[in-house]
Amino acid sequence: MDTVHSAIAEPVRRLEVFTGAGRRRKWSDDDKARIVAEIVASGDSVCSVARRHGLSPQQLFGWRRQLREAAG
Repeated sequence: MDTVHSAIAEPVRRLEVFTGAGRRRKWSDDDKARIVAEIVASGDSVCSVARRHGLSPQQLFGWRRQLREAAG
């Protein structure tokens, strides 16, 4: 069994480079609601929508929970 991986044999699947100060962004309540609604409207997964907007899935799950609690 060969346990050595060659960098040439396995392609890079995804590489993200973050530049800048790394500050937190401010999202308005309307923007949060629009992005959460996009999950249902597009039929895409939370991870897919989060990736499209440069968010972590955990953040989007949190926004969805906050909107549900505010509505109920």
